[in-house]
Amino acid sequence: MGASAGGVGALSTLVSTLNKGFPAPVVLAQHLDPQRPSQLATILQRRTTLPIVIVSDSSPTPLEAGTVYVVPANRHVKIADGHVHLEADHAERPKPSVDMLLSSAAQSYGEHLIAVILTGSGSDGAAGAVDVKKAGGVVIIQNPETAAYPSMPLSLPPTAVDHVVDMERIGPLLFDLLKGFELPAAENVEDPLRDLLLHISAQTNVDFRNYKSPTIIRRIGRRMAVTHTSNLRDYGDYLRTHPDEVANCSRCF
Repeated sequence: MGASAGGVGALSTLVSTLNKGFPAPVVLAQHLDPQRPSQLATILQRRTTLPIVIVSDSSPTPLEAGTVYVVPANRHVKIADGHVHLEADHAERPKPSVDMLLSSAAQSYGEHLIAVILTGSGSDGAAGAVDVKKAGGVVIIQNPETAAYPSMPLSLPPTAVDHVVDMERIGPLLFDLLKGFELPAAENVEDPLRDLLLHISAQTNVDFRNYKSPTIIRRIGRRMAVTHTSNLRDYGDYLRTHPDEVANCSRCF
């Protein structure tokens, strides 16, 4: 997750919606003033039962599900080999760099990654979000209409954005996406999947010949989790009765 101006309040709201047992690690890159001691970790800990960990300079920090990692001021952060790595950087860009966080995480986790861009000035995070999207991950932005500073979420190209969400709904959406979807053992996927793909292809320019069936099912499963449909036939019915969902699904590819 990345944030800048207005981010402390937004992150406080977000972490308050993450329940104990949240099934993934959360890494926060909030632009901080290096001249002032940061109280971000303390503020967030008051709003959540999840442990808040300030990433240390001493050694790479292993990522664990259900833990929130806060990057300190005046450091950049990379994700590699299941660890958070801090780096000094003398380039003239905001610290920590949201772009660096997202781009490195995309290399490590590919389509298993979810990127979240919250309120902030400037455009940090836009390039990293494009890398996440290219790797098959999911990109969520805070609704710019309700963001204190909408520049960061607005800086992303529309083709890189999967979900535009009000602050209070981001946490529940994350849980739905991470919970994912598993096909019932008895479900025959060939016919309903073919019907789904024909329906989507007829209305979009997605060429599914470039994707393997497990990848298609996994990405469609994200939309099934969000729409609370339990099998491919039900999701196909949902597509036909909710035309906007065709575009939402096509953005997964």
